[in-house]
Amino acid sequence: MSQNNLFNLDLWAFELLITVTRERSFTRAAEALDVSQSVVSYGVDKLRHAFDDPLFVRVAGQTLPTDRCDMVIAFAERFLGEFQDLRAAGRFDPATTTERLVVACNYYERMLIVPRIAAALTRHAPYMQIEIVDASGNGHEKLLNREADLLIGPFQREDAVFYTRTLTTDNYACLLDPAHPDAGGPLTLERYLALDHILVTYGGRWKSNYVTALEKMGHNLRACIRIPSPAGIEELVRGSQRVATLPAALARKVGQRLRIIPCPVDVTLPLQLVWTAEKQHSEMLKWVRALVAQTFQSHADDLD
Repeated sequence: MSQNNLFNLDLWAFELLITVTRERSFTRAAEALDVSQSVVSYGVDKLRHAFDDPLFVRVAGQTLPTDRCDMVIAFAERFLGEFQDLRAAGRFDPATTTERLVVACNYYERMLIVPRIAAALTRHAPYMQIEIVDASGNGHEKLLNREADLLIGPFQREDAVFYTRTLTTDNYACLLDPAHPDAGGPLTLERYLALDHILVTYGGRWKSNYVTALEKMGHNLRACIRIPSPAGIEELVRGSQRVATLPAALARKVGQRLRIIPCPVDVTLPLQLVWTAEKQHSEMLKWVRALVAQTFQSHADDLD
């Protein structure tokens, strides 16, 4: 990279590079940035000259980044994040902030965790804007695409770009109608496998840990009903001979009129708080992460 090419770059050039990579298209990047496609093309050409690399190639109708481009993006995300932190250093005040916080999570967290976190945030940061988005099975991608600031859930990835803090762990429990012949428990694994199951598929984007553990043992559940989320599962169990398996804390929340017994599959569900390296030094998110952890500790008995 020549020195002149280096001096021709600005912060917007790096934002442009990240947007083209995320959108996989010059046209969609232009729409996202509210500029013309010629502006995007000109900006990418400047970057190509600066880094002496094509940066993007067309594959099966998509605009994909080169290996060199991935390296530049990793630097750009760190640099832009640290630049924003530098601008905001010493200026974050929970009592007066009007910043927007986006948290990605799923049904479990929305039922058990989010109400307490929202209450704590409202108490300490009354003007903060809070948005909850569905994580499904792509919560990490939402972090990378800046569609969320934090991810809460059982999703585990080892990528170096993610920071993770385990907040708590849960076990699994079975929900049965009180008149079910096995409602007295405990269930043996053999008897459990013989039952008709209501299986939560999470839209095919995530598989429960107990299901994965069973498959590793060579077992498959007899799923008579498959549903995309745990919402309304208690109504499917009540008055039937079916069994549903949920994280124990959620089972206690939704199954108060059902019989709840331990699941015979001995596996845990870690609940994690996840963020990216880009957000590691954000003053606001440092404060939010500490508040989330404190909220979990104060309500630990509710999830135990």
